[in-house]
Amino acid sequence: MSYGKSEQTRKRLMQAMSRLLQSQGFHATGIQQILRESGIPKGSLYYHFPQGKAELAAGSVENSAEIVSQILSEITLAESDPVEALRIFCDFYIEELERENFTLGCPIATITLEAAAINDQIHQACKRGFAKMSAGFIDLLVGQGIPATRASELATFALASIEGALILCKAQRSTQPLVTIRDNLSSQVAGAVSEQKNI
Repeated sequence: MSYGKSEQTRKRLMQAMSRLLQSQGFHATGIQQILRESGIPKGSLYYHFPQGKAELAAGSVENSAEIVSQILSEITLAESDPVEALRIFCDFYIEELERENFTLGCPIATITLEAAAINDQIHQACKRGFAKMSAGFIDLLVGQGIPATRASELATFALASIEGALILCKAQRSTQPLVTIRDNLSSQVAGAVSEQKNI
């Protein structure tokens, strides 16, 4: 197997696992379903992830965090205003929820709730994944002159609010919780930026 094909196989496995985590969670996902979804043979799965489903789940969590961080990075490159960037980021999730008929959520949140407490490998992957996502918010706010400590607090508040809203959206089959969070977070961030400019 060439390096390129090997990396492609690994990525296909993580992408399939991520979709399954989003739609049905860790415990409901079995090895055979992962193989069907990815189109990858069993031997290749264990070649890349010798510890099986838990290791693959941890890898998919970190891959998902990388993708979300990249999306946030692209948004902030196009829009330096943190208020507008935050609104665009929330709108990305709103559009995804509507497009997928509320079947998908955040794969990191799903597996954190299910397995982080009982599997250290998954716990560490979830911890690093959320930290990576939070770092994107922190960089955006620090770039506007907000002190690092305050930026970290706002990033935690934003991330926790968005993740909670995604759960409510799936429960209610409505994007209204995320719309509410988007508008309120925007006010919070706008206030923080205004306060800093007036110092």
